[in-house]
Amino acid sequence: MAAAQEVPPIRHFPPRTYGGQNQNWSLTQGASGTVYAGNNSGMLAFDGVRWHLWRLPEGQTVRAVAAGPGERIFCGGFAEFGYWQPDSVGGMVYHSLSQHVRAEQLEREEIWHILVCETFVLFQSFSTLYKYDYKHAPTVLRPPGAIMFAQKVGQRVLLPVIGRGVYELLPDHTFRFVSGTEPLANATVQFMVPGSDSAVWVGTAERGIFELRGDSCRPWPHPLNTVLRKSQLNRAVPLREGGWAIGTILQGVFLLDKRQQLRFHLHRENGLQDNTVLALLCDRSGHLWVGMDRGIDLVAPNTPVVFYTDQGGKIGVVYAAALWSGRLYLGTNRGLFVQQGQGFQLMEGSQGQVWELRAADGQLLCGHNSGTFAVGVRSIRRLSNITGGWCTVRVPHRDAFLLQSTYTGLVVYERTAKGEWQLSHRVEGFSDPLRKIAFDRNGSLWGVHPNRGLYRLRLSTDLRQVLEYRLFRRGDSGLPADYALDLAVVGGQIIITAQMTPLQATDSAGQVVFRPLAPPNLPQKWLCDAGEGFFFTDGSSVSWQTPASIYTLPAQLVPGYERIEFLGADEYLLCLEDGYARLRLQHLATNRPGTAPLHLQYVETPLRRLPASHSVDLSHAENDLRIAMSAPQFDRPPRFRWQLERPDASPLVSTWSETAEIMLDDLSPGTYRLRVEADTGGAPKTLDFRIRLPWYRTPAAMGAYAALLALALWLFEKISQARLLRQRQRLEAEKQQELARQRIAAERERFALELLNKNRELSNAALSLVRKNEMLQHLRERLQQAYHDPNALRKLVREIDRHLEGEHDWALFEAAFNQVHDAFFKRLMAAYPQLTPGDLRLAAYLKLNLSSKEIAPLLNISVRGVENKRYRLRKKLGLPEEANLTEFILNF
Repeated sequence: MAAAQEVPPIRHFPPRTYGGQNQNWSLTQGASGTVYAGNNSGMLAFDGVRWHLWRLPEGQTVRAVAAGPGERIFCGGFAEFGYWQPDSVGGMVYHSLSQHVRAEQLEREEIWHILVCETFVLFQSFSTLYKYDYKHAPTVLRPPGAIMFAQKVGQRVLLPVIGRGVYELLPDHTFRFVSGTEPLANATVQFMVPGSDSAVWVGTAERGIFELRGDSCRPWPHPLNTVLRKSQLNRAVPLREGGWAIGTILQGVFLLDKRQQLRFHLHRENGLQDNTVLALLCDRSGHLWVGMDRGIDLVAPNTPVVFYTDQGGKIGVVYAAALWSGRLYLGTNRGLFVQQGQGFQLMEGSQGQVWELRAADGQLLCGHNSGTFAVGVRSIRRLSNITGGWCTVRVPHRDAFLLQSTYTGLVVYERTAKGEWQLSHRVEGFSDPLRKIAFDRNGSLWGVHPNRGLYRLRLSTDLRQVLEYRLFRRGDSGLPADYALDLAVVGGQIIITAQMTPLQATDSAGQVVFRPLAPPNLPQKWLCDAGEGFFFTDGSSVSWQTPASIYTLPAQLVPGYERIEFLGADEYLLCLEDGYARLRLQHLATNRPGTAPLHLQYVETPLRRLPASHSVDLSHAENDLRIAMSAPQFDRPPRFRWQLERPDASPLVSTWSETAEIMLDDLSPGTYRLRVEADTGGAPKTLDFRIRLPWYRTPAAMGAYAALLALALWLFEKISQARLLRQRQRLEAEKQQELARQRIAAERERFALELLNKNRELSNAALSLVRKNEMLQHLRERLQQAYHDPNALRKLVREIDRHLEGEHDWALFEAAFNQVHDAFFKRLMAAYPQLTPGDLRLAAYLKLNLSSKEIAPLLNISVRGVENKRYRLRKKLGLPEEANLTEFILNF
C-alpha cells in the first residue's frame, strides 16, 4: 500500500558536505550533543551547524569512535588508539594511549571497535583487547580466538568468538563461555542488542537474528527474519522511544516498533543515500544516524510527520490533496492521481494541471486547468468547461451554492435535488482571474489576482452580479506590495500576505486599514487554521503556532502555491514539489523534540581566538570580532538571532538566520552586551565584552599630551626670546659686514693692481725665457759649425741642451703661474683627467695668450710641432673644429 512508501524525515550529509571521504565506520555522540563519525579521512564532528575533520597523527583511517566520560571521544585506527578532548576555543586535542602499549601485534592491527563502560574502555581489534581503566596504561587481553565486536548487554560484556560462540569477559580478565550459544559457532556475529522480553538479539551476517534467552539460542521467530537473512546484517541499535533499527549491507535500514512490527524500510529508492550501512547511532533526541558506505543520513523516526517522495517523477508537483471515500487523491501538474495498491494511479481524462480538490456534501470536486470535474470512484465527470477552476468556497448562509474563481471571473455551482453539483451561471460584472477567494464576516468577497492586485467585491443577493469592487494596489490603506499576494482564512479572519508579511484588513471609520500581524523581521505566510493554532511558512520550513508554543517541521512547500490540506481526524497533508508529507497534530504536540542547548563556541579577533566566556576584555586592535555559535539540532539546520547592546547607540538586532557566525566590524571603544538565542528551545546566551580605548586616547596619553603642550609653550617662549636676540645680533652683524665689505672692496682693488703687476712680470719672464732660448739655439748652431776641438764642442753642446730643456725654468714659471691663475691646473685635470704634463704646459702658455711661434721655443719644438700639440689638445678637450682653442683656455 502507499503507506509503505511513506518514510520519516531524512536529512542527507554527503561527503562534499562534511568534507571527508565516503565511508563512515562508526558513530557516537558527546556530552555536549556533538555527533562524531569515524571516517576514512579521520574523525568527523558535527555540532548542528558545521562539520570539522580531525586527523590522527599519521592521518590513519578512523575505524571506531566512542564517547567517554566528560567530553572525551575515544578513537581508534591502524596501529593507533587514544582519545580527543576539546579545548577552550573550539578545537580538539589528541592524546595517544597506544604509545604506552608494548604489543608487537598492535603495529599490524586496526582498532575496529570501542566499548565504553563505567570503569573501563575496551579497544578491540579482531585478535586483541586493550583495556583502559582511565588511570593507567592500557592492559593487553588475549581472547580465546578471533573475535567480533564486544557488546555490553545489561551488566555483562559479551564477546563473539568466531567458530566458538559467545564469551563473557569477567572482572579478572578471563573469558567464560556463554552456555547455549553453540548455534552461533558457525556464524559471523555482527551485533548484540537487548531484544524483547529480556532476550538478547544476536545479529549474524548470513543467518539472520537469533534470540539468546537464558541457555537457549534459537532463530528469531519473525517473518522479517527471512528478509534479513538475505540482507547481510551489519549493525543494530535500540531506539529511544522503543523499537529497534537494523542496518544491513544490501538493503538499507529496517525500523521496528515496540511490538516488533516493521514501521519503515529505508533504502536508496525511498530516501537513503546508500544501501550499505556501516554504523548506526540513536542520539539523545531519538534521531537515528546512519553511517554508510557513502555519506551519513539522519532519520527522525519519532516525528509525527512522514514523507512520500516521488523518486521517479511520476506524479509531479502536488498542488492539492483530499482523503475521500477512504482513498487519498493528489492533484498535481500532471493530473489527478488516486492511491491504488503500492502507489498512485492517474485517473483517465484528468491529464493536465489540477488546482484544487474540494469535498462538498459527499462529492469530490476537482478544479482543473481545462474546467471543473466531479470525481467518482473510478472515473471523473466534467461539470464545467470554464477553464481554470482555481478556488471554490461555500456561499455564507446558502449551503446549496458554491462560488468558484476561474481564469475568466466567477461562476456559481448549485446543488440539485439529487444532491449533485452542477454549473449554474457566471457572475456578471467582473472578469478578472482570482487565484484565491474568501468571504469575510460581513459577506464581502476578497480575492487575490494571480499576478498583481487585491480585490474586495460585493455580490448581488442572487449571486448573478458584482455590484461593486475595489482594487487595492501598493500604498492603498497601508498595503506594502501588490505583486504575488496570498490570501488565507485564519481564525475566521481574512489574512493577506504581502512580501511575507501577514496583514489583517480592518475597517476604521469606513476606511480599510491593513495591519501587520507579525514583526517585520520575522517573514511569515499564514496558510490555514489547524487545531488550536494555525500553519505558517517562512519559505524554508512549515510551523504550527499555538497560543502556547511554535512547532517547526522540516518541509518546504511549493513556492508561491503553498497549500496544506485537512484530511480529517487531526491529520493534514503538506503539498510538496516532489511528493507530500502527512502530519498528525496530536502527535506533533506530544512528541515535540527536546531542546538543543545553544553554545557560543569562541570569539575570534584579528590577533587571537578566545573562549566565549561570560566576559571578554579586548584591546582596540581587536575591534573586529567573529563569534561562532552552534546548537545540536540535527533534523534541520538551527536558526539564530542576536541583539547587541552598544554604548551611546540603539541596540543592533538581527533577523532569524541559519548563519551560525556573528561578524562585528570596527567596533568603537566601550562595553557591549551580546544576547544570542536559537530556535531550538535552548536558553539564550549572553556575552559581555569590552573594547579598550586605543593607547593614544587613554588618560595617560592625555596627561602626556598636556605635558607636551606645556613644554611646547615654554619652548615657544624661549625660542621667541632667542629669536629677538638673534635679530639684534644680526643687525649688528650686518653693520659689521657692511664695514667689512668696504674693506674687502678696497683690498680687492689693491689685489687687482698687484695681480696686474704679477701678470706683467710673468709675461716679461716668459719673454726673457724666449729670448734666452733663442740665443742659446743660435749659439748651438754656431758651435756645431766649428769642430776644431770635437770634445770641447760636445761638452758645450750638452751644457746648452741642458739649458734648453729648462725644467728648472719651468718649475719657476709654474709657481708664478699658479699664484696668478689659482687652481687652473686642478680644475683642468678634474674636468679632463686624460691630459698629460705636456698638454698642461701648452694650456698654460695658451692661458697667457702666447702664439704658436712664441710657444715653440718654450717647448723646444718647431712651430709645426706646436700646431700638432694644439690639435691633439683640442681632441682631448672634445672641441669642435670651429671652436677657438685659445678662447676656450682663456675662459676656463
